[in-house]
Amino acid sequence: MRCCYAVLLWIAAVALSRAASGEPLVYERFEKSAVGTVHGEIHFTTDVVGHGGLAEPNRHAAVFDGKPETCVGYGTATKVTSTDFTVEAFIQPARRPRYDAVAADWSEDGENRSWALVLLSNGALRFDVSPDGRFYAENKLETPPRLIRIGQWYHVAAVSEGDTSRIYVNGREVAAKTRSKPGIFTENSASLKIGNVDRYATDRPRPFRGCLDEVRITEQALGPADFLKTKDEMPEVSGPVPQSYELPFAATAEDDAQAWQERARARLFELVEAQQPRYSTDEVALDFQLGDPEDKGEYTLYKASFQGNTKEGTRHACLFAVPKGDGPFPAVLCIHGHGGSAEAAFDPKGIYHGFADRFARGGYVVLAPSFPHREYCAMMLWDLFRAVDVLGSRPEVDAERIGVGGLSMGGEWTMWIAACDTRLKVAVVSGWMCTTEGVFSVPNCRCWELPGLVELMDVCEVNLLIAPRPVLFESAEFDGCFPIRYTREGYSRIRAGYKVFGAEDAAGQDVWPSGHEWHGVMAYPMVDKTLGGRAAESE
Repeated sequence: MRCCYAVLLWIAAVALSRAASGEPLVYERFEKSAVGTVHGEIHFTTDVVGHGGLAEPNRHAAVFDGKPETCVGYGTATKVTSTDFTVEAFIQPARRPRYDAVAADWSEDGENRSWALVLLSNGALRFDVSPDGRFYAENKLETPPRLIRIGQWYHVAAVSEGDTSRIYVNGREVAAKTRSKPGIFTENSASLKIGNVDRYATDRPRPFRGCLDEVRITEQALGPADFLKTKDEMPEVSGPVPQSYELPFAATAEDDAQAWQERARARLFELVEAQQPRYSTDEVALDFQLGDPEDKGEYTLYKASFQGNTKEGTRHACLFAVPKGDGPFPAVLCIHGHGGSAEAAFDPKGIYHGFADRFARGGYVVLAPSFPHREYCAMMLWDLFRAVDVLGSRPEVDAERIGVGGLSMGGEWTMWIAACDTRLKVAVVSGWMCTTEGVFSVPNCRCWELPGLVELMDVCEVNLLIAPRPVLFESAEFDGCFPIRYTREGYSRIRAGYKVFGAEDAAGQDVWPSGHEWHGVMAYPMVDKTLGGRAAESE
């Protein structure tokens, strides 16, 4: 027993001595070798950080292949023993990360969490510290998204100073907070690893894929002056919101505003075309097919399908509702969101509150497609055009009275097709409209980030391509996807833009105390007024 106690005292003394001297707990220079134990496949490259090099010769970096077993490990005995410590590294990610660990002493297997520095899928860094092996959301620190880009070198540092966490990128502080649960857990059985973590956020490892170099863990809370650094200063990182835009809305006269619309619409088409070629209906016929009719009382419902914008024969299932009586009728394209379907748009019990059914009972022909999730939401634009083509081609439809509405990603699709297809006379964008800053301010699916779109204009300004046609934005006060302060700001900017078109009152916003869902209270009367239906009366 005395022997064990003496060993513990010796370990503590060594740790205190190392901390006092500033000697790193771990320092991997990766000059064609590693100090720790290599697991899996790591090779070395001469593609190093550059920027004039480092004070010490820096000729190689380590390449991590992203496989579950790959890491440089230090076992369970190497531990950070103080709440004053720094984890720093040069990193060059090679893929869109999925909680890729730069370095960590952390495991979800039991209460074995100590600390972790990981790269998130949205390009943010996250630094966790646990005082007792358990996870505390209030102890995690995250940077803004899109700070770290694929294929670029960065210096990153996570610093714990007492109960304060800080994250630096290229020597500049980008995030800081005081942890509400003080301390750090030093008795965990996880292994300290570089380029991986035992288990993080799931029951599996989180390997890094890309290059790591000059990884140093020091039991001191270092500042930028003491970080590893290149001889030439590395550039300051920019956040997700561009400092300036390629084609912002700045018109003050209607003629200039219309000219902006033409340029902006053409540029959006180019961005989508770069991801998804467009085929005309001559090249790929619509081939709209109706199934058996189903009597729904006030309307007849058909299961249907039409040919998508592809030469591979992909078809989109949909529901097609036709009011009873003599047509032609006004029509509405009703679009579901993430994980939704045509059936969900008709379901009165879900977040859509049966808005497609409501329009059908209100005297509208309704087309509700079931669309797949694509890498980028806008890649469905040509299929949306084809859905409008279907409505415009039907004898039951008055082609001069077609509108569109959708929730969530359906709201985003509504924005896209209403902005780009002037055949649509009115639009209801529910649970989507926001400023670029607002969309980035909370975790959101990156499918909205069509390459080139973020740099083109603030995303709320895409809605100005709908002007001067009527548009309503449904913005719930407690929508966790689109914070209300940013939706109010976006609407203010859109309304100001509509004023330039001489149509300020054609843009409206419905704000009510709820979460992410369709509302309809202002939407149905507005669509009725524009298209001549009676959805507002069909409760």
